[in-house]
Amino acid sequence: MTARTLPGLEHFPGVTVAEADGVPVLLAPRGGNVGGGIVFRVGSAHETLATSGITHLIEHLALRGQVLSEAHLNGQTHTDVTLFHVAGSATDVITYLNDVCAALRELPVERTETEKDILRAEADGKSRGFGAGLRINRHGARGFGLAGYGERGLDRITTDEVLDWAATWFTRENAVAWVTSDTLPDGLDLRLPAGRRMPPPVLTDVLQDSPAYLTGLRDGVALDAVVPRGDAAWLTSRVIRELLHRDLRARADIASSVDVDYDPLDADHARVSVAVQAAEGRQDAVAGGVADALSSLRFHVADDDLAAARAGVLEELAEMSSVPSAELLPSLAYRMVAGRPLDGPEQIRATVERVTADDVRASARELWTGALWYGSAGLDWAGIDPVPTWSPEHIEGRVFRRSGAPDVSLVLGADGVAFVTPEGSHTVRFADCVLLESVPDGARALTGADGFRVVVEPTLYEGLTGADVAEHVDPRVPDGVVVRLPAREPGDIPVAEAEKADGDSARRAAVRAGRLRAVATTVGLVIALWVGGVALVEGVWWLLTQALGREPGGALLPLVILIWLTVSLVRKRHGRNAR
Repeated sequence: MTARTLPGLEHFPGVTVAEADGVPVLLAPRGGNVGGGIVFRVGSAHETLATSGITHLIEHLALRGQVLSEAHLNGQTHTDVTLFHVAGSATDVITYLNDVCAALRELPVERTETEKDILRAEADGKSRGFGAGLRINRHGARGFGLAGYGERGLDRITTDEVLDWAATWFTRENAVAWVTSDTLPDGLDLRLPAGRRMPPPVLTDVLQDSPAYLTGLRDGVALDAVVPRGDAAWLTSRVIRELLHRDLRARADIASSVDVDYDPLDADHARVSVAVQAAEGRQDAVAGGVADALSSLRFHVADDDLAAARAGVLEELAEMSSVPSAELLPSLAYRMVAGRPLDGPEQIRATVERVTADDVRASARELWTGALWYGSAGLDWAGIDPVPTWSPEHIEGRVFRRSGAPDVSLVLGADGVAFVTPEGSHTVRFADCVLLESVPDGARALTGADGFRVVVEPTLYEGLTGADVAEHVDPRVPDGVVVRLPAREPGDIPVAEAEKADGDSARRAAVRAGRLRAVATTVGLVIALWVGGVALVEGVWWLLTQALGREPGGALLPLVILIWLTVSLVRKRHGRNAR
C-alpha cells in the first residue's frame, strides 16, 4: 500500500504510514541496520487478578520460535501495552514480524505449562518494590493495582482462555507496527484476527480518603497522586524535581537520590510519582523535607524553580527536534495505539510556555489532596491520616468464634465473608470477589476488588469444618475467579492455639513418661548388674580360695569393675543433659 500521512504526523517530517494486512505501519528510513516492531494495546492492567499473567504468557509463546542468531530481538509486557521489537537486517525484521504474527494467529499452546514455569522462575526472588503497596492501596485488585500482586493467575489460566485472550486483544485493529524504511518491505505478513481498538485499562481508586500514608518504607519516602492530565501537571512534576533537588540534595544533603515521574494513564488522568532515597540516618528529615516542599508549593512557586523546570522541558524538546525521524517510530507507534495526541515538539513548546505559576499552584493542590504517601513513620503532624486498614462495611451471617481468641470471629454471610476483630473487620462480598484460592482441606482465601483479603481456615474456628466452608463459599463465587491449589502437607495446616496447647501438653507428658520409663529400665539393669556381678565375684573368689589354699589379694578390684560398668551403662543409655 502507498505510504500516506495521518493527522499529527505532519509534525514529524519524514514519517509516513502504510498499511499491511490492516495493520498501520509507520515508516522512516535510517542508515545502518533496520529496526522494526509491533505494539498492541493490551497490558497487565487490562487483566483481572484471576487472569493476571496471561498477556505476558502470550508474549512468551509468540516468541518461542524465534531463532534469529544475529538480530537483537525482544518482547515486553507493560501495564498498558505489549510490544515486540527487533533490530538487524531487513530480512531479520521481516522474518521476525512475520513469525510473531503467525504465532499469535496460532499459538503453540502445547508449551503453555512450560512457559508458565519459566514465568514463575523469572518472578522468584524479584521484588515488586515499594510501588506494589502504593498501587494496591490506591487501585485495589483491579487495573493498575494488579502490578502489586504479581502474576497470580498463572495457577489457573487455561489453554482456552489463552486462545480467547489472544484472539480478542492481539488483533489488527488493536496494533500499530513500525519499520525503519522509506517503503513497506516486500514479503511483510502481518495477518492477525479482526477485532477493535481497545480502551485503556480501567482506572480505579479505592482510597477511602486522601491524603493518606502507609508506613514500612525504611530508607526514604515515596508518594503518588492521580491528577488531571495536561501540561500544567507535567510541568508541576518538573518544578517538584527542581525543588527537591535543591532543598534535599544541594542545600541539606539529606537525600541520595530524587526521582519524579509523570505518566499519563488515560485521556483525562496522569500519575505523578515521587521517590526520594534518604541519606543514611536521615529518613525522618527526608520525609519532613518532602512534605514541607509539596505543602508550600500549593501557595508559592518560586520564579527560579518554574524557570528552571520550563528550561529543562524546552531543552528536551529541542533535542527531540534534532532526533532522526526513524528513532521516533517506537514512541509514535505507542502513542498511536494508546490513542494519545501526536503533538510535535513545537506544539508542546507552545503549551508549556503558556503554563503559569497559578497553574502550577493549582496542580500542586490537586497533587497534595490526592497523594498517597509511603514512608518510615506516620505523617499525622502534616495533617495526613493513615490509610484505613479495615473495611468500611460489615455483613451479617453465621458467626464462628476463633479458638483461643473469643473476641475474634469469622462471619459467613449470604453475600460475603468477614474476619472480625474488636478494632474492625476485613470484608469481601461475593459479588466483588476477584480471586478465590481453594485447597482440598476446605480452606479458602477471598480477595475483593478493593484489595481486602479474608483467609478462611476451618481448623481455627469453633464449630466450623472444611465442608461447611466449601458448601457456603464455592457456589457463590464465579468459577472464573477460582484458583485450585494442591493439597497442603499436614504440618502446613494451621492449628488453633487451644488445640496446639493441648497437643504440646500431651507431647510434654509423653516425653516425661518416656523419660521415667527409661530411668526405671536403667535402675533395673544396674540392680541386675550388681546382683549378677556380686554372685559371679563370690563364685570366682571361692574357686580361687580352694585352688590357692588361701584368700587371694585385690579384694577391691571387683568393686572397681562393677562401678566402672555401672557408669558406662548410664552414659550409654542417657544423654549428658538427662544424666
